[in-house]
Amino acid sequence: MNAQQGNIKGSVTDKTTGEKLIGVNIMYSEGKGIISDLNGNFSVKLDYGIYRFKVSYVGYNQIEKTIVLDKSEKVIVFQLENSTLEEVEIVSDVAKSRETPVAFSTIKPAKLEEELAAQDLPMILNSTPGVYATQLGGGDGDARINIRGFSQRNVAVMIDGIPVNDMENGWVYWSNWSGLDLATRSIQVQRGLGASKLALPSVGGTMNIITRGIDSKKSFKVNQEMGSDGYSRSSLALNSGRLKNGWGVTFSGYYKRGNGWADMTWTRDWFFFVRVDKAIGDHLLSLSAIGSPQSHGQRAYQNSIAEFSTDYAKKVGIADSNYIKGKPTNLGLRYNQNWGNLNRWSTQGSDTLSKQEKVNEKINFYFKPQYSIRDFWNVSSKLYISNIAYLSMGNGGGTGFSRTLTTLSDGLKDIQSSYNSNMKNNGTALEGKGDFIYASNNDHFWYGLLSSFGWRFKKNWELSGGLDLRSYKGSHYRTTYDLLGANSFIDTYTATELNDKTNPSTVRKNGDIVYYHNDALVRWGGLFAQLNVKEGNWSYFVNLTMAYSGYNRIDYFKKKDLVINGQTFYQAVGYTPKFDLSQGKFIALADTFKLNGQAYTLNSPEARTAETGWKYIPGYTAKAGANYNISETQNVYINIGYLNKAPRFANVYDNNNRMYKQIKNEIVKAIELGYTFFNGDITVDLNAYLTNWQNKPADVASSIKIDDVTYKVNINGMNALHKGLETEIAWQINKYILSESVISLGDWRWTSADSAEVVNDNTGEVVRKIFFDAKGLKVGDAAQTQLRESLRWQIKKGLYLKSTLTFFGDNYSNFDPMSLDPKLHPSSFDANGNPKQSWKIPNYALLDAFAGYSFKHKKLGFNIRLSVLNVLDNVYITDAHNNDGYSGQSWNSFDAKSAAVFFGMGRRFVTSLAINF
Repeated sequence: MNAQQGNIKGSVTDKTTGEKLIGVNIMYSEGKGIISDLNGNFSVKLDYGIYRFKVSYVGYNQIEKTIVLDKSEKVIVFQLENSTLEEVEIVSDVAKSRETPVAFSTIKPAKLEEELAAQDLPMILNSTPGVYATQLGGGDGDARINIRGFSQRNVAVMIDGIPVNDMENGWVYWSNWSGLDLATRSIQVQRGLGASKLALPSVGGTMNIITRGIDSKKSFKVNQEMGSDGYSRSSLALNSGRLKNGWGVTFSGYYKRGNGWADMTWTRDWFFFVRVDKAIGDHLLSLSAIGSPQSHGQRAYQNSIAEFSTDYAKKVGIADSNYIKGKPTNLGLRYNQNWGNLNRWSTQGSDTLSKQEKVNEKINFYFKPQYSIRDFWNVSSKLYISNIAYLSMGNGGGTGFSRTLTTLSDGLKDIQSSYNSNMKNNGTALEGKGDFIYASNNDHFWYGLLSSFGWRFKKNWELSGGLDLRSYKGSHYRTTYDLLGANSFIDTYTATELNDKTNPSTVRKNGDIVYYHNDALVRWGGLFAQLNVKEGNWSYFVNLTMAYSGYNRIDYFKKKDLVINGQTFYQAVGYTPKFDLSQGKFIALADTFKLNGQAYTLNSPEARTAETGWKYIPGYTAKAGANYNISETQNVYINIGYLNKAPRFANVYDNNNRMYKQIKNEIVKAIELGYTFFNGDITVDLNAYLTNWQNKPADVASSIKIDDVTYKVNINGMNALHKGLETEIAWQINKYILSESVISLGDWRWTSADSAEVVNDNTGEVVRKIFFDAKGLKVGDAAQTQLRESLRWQIKKGLYLKSTLTFFGDNYSNFDPMSLDPKLHPSSFDANGNPKQSWKIPNYALLDAFAGYSFKHKKLGFNIRLSVLNVLDNVYITDAHNNDGYSGQSWNSFDAKSAAVFFGMGRRFVTSLAINF
């Protein structure tokens, strides 16, 4: 009689990244074994019995597991840990499946190579639940990402554990990191408050980008990409792997250029990434440098729908009579209002010389290299110590017109009239009215130290903690970028007020600083501690952080302060224009400040540049979570969190060096539940979340007058509730076909209907009440429904086809809830007194297609890819602003005709050839 047999099958994955591992040795008895296939799966038929499986793979720790085969089929998942205790994985708090109790998704290099297709990096994350990423105006690197209804100001982004969100406003400028796909080992998105030990602004989520290093395989690749609209990217990437002497070198770089899908959104971009690792005993030392010097044309402003397409305007119910008067229509989906034609003529004797140009109003130019040095020390099997010092120096900004120029009938800016006027005025721009192009520069100097430790003080109990110290200086100023034929510009605010009150001269040449010049100083000190416990099928974590944020503003154009005997007299001395009868014009005269018979001027040693002094605001977080492994294939988890977050710089000091009134911290409370099922063929991740955000800062601050002094005021009490369900399903239908599905259903609403009282700090008197009522309205600026299906067909070895269909719905146009004041704006409410919902953007779906073929010739590997985005060339709106105040509309009717929008991009293609040496 034959013994009963059963089948043991499953997969082998990297425990950190979730990536399936190919060619893993799986031994089930002495001298007998199998290896995992190209999909990281395995299957073996054995007699019923007890087997001791040994699983080993180069670069990973071997694991052993006893398996009892007592039924026809048993599914096992082996998760291997890297044998090198990878410093960036620890510092970045990379989540691990069946252990870390948070919702997360991991993007692997293969997916980046197959699907990114010349898009900005955030666009690939539309394949994960709860994410809405768009290209905004279409400029290279101008993308934005929204997770669970929270903008990227509230999404923490880290590169190898180093935070990169702007220290002033929390934004991430993706043009500074556009080549990261070449150097990325994995991208992990932790939704919600996440598992990071640091005190990060991770209300919506945390994005961990892990780069390749000494643990990666030896490789050298060159790649040439070509695509629509003149796109071209030439790149190379190499990795030495771990050399015998403990060294490892990683390098990647490219040059990219293109014309852009929208008009005049060209790009010129370089990128480099260098990392040098050296293993010395129990230490791993790393030096890294990353940067992307670039410039690109932008489409910065949204327009009314009819300006782009009258057909689409009719589709959404806009009648011809409701087109905005004076605005051109039907200019096409690629229309960009931020440029114009210019004949930069000049005279030479009696001859007139012509030079025809296309001139951008909006150009972004920036270079933000980041450097880091790391020491990761495995003191023992129970203790590690990590120290990271980093430096980021940013230089650049964006251009714009000194005033709003006339729009011609073709939708372009009338730059020619400005140039002609300047030239006819003997090359001197008219005082206070001359037209020119300025550059708004936003330089920064940012350095920090991350010092942390991990101590396994008891079996399966680990305590970690450390310091997070940062210092940031942001320098903000405008310069004359292009005087458009003029030789100089007269820089005054009005005839009686100077812009630069420390300089009596108002004449500015090309490249001089105009309008404003100030520094924003930010200091950050953080302490963090986390306890991780693994006991049987349970794993837990508890995290506590404290952060102290300090803000100081220095203004070089304000009158100088005087510090006399320890007493500060703010903005006391400078220059003030006074009318001179003899000359018949205003003359800037130096101020004199007198105290106790002593006269002081801006040249006195007691004078200093105007500054606010430091304002320190504490904040803290508390998070906890638990995971329970029900079986080999199932686990459940829960996490809760409380975030007390200091306001950003712009909500602390205004442009007059005055502190805001009503400064209060934002409060975030969150809870999340999740369930995962995973066998060899099917993975299901299901989670539900609820996030309560209190004291959300308004996008536009209110102003009040106290004792004839104007102050900016924060309106506290604006609250929102974000809740939803998210599902990811991966199904290996057979050996050749993989299905991946995403379902995300959100319900994000404002919950506030209240009044805010503004109090005079000196008298306690209520000087103003501000009313708002947004209760029940949907939060705008992101799709609350997301559906996605991806099918990948591995036709044969090296040849694949893939298609993805992504649907976005329930996307409400962005709006300012503070505008919903029933007293000031009664038209914003219906007949029953309820606030009107902002305009809902039409739902849309995008079909993308990808194909690739890889083969070897002698010792060279070749990889050919083709990507087609928006295959059906659908017309759709990605971004909209309700009742836009800049588009020229005056209806404020909460519908399509009152909205300003960006349309998404049409059909594009990218093809590439990569050679692996």
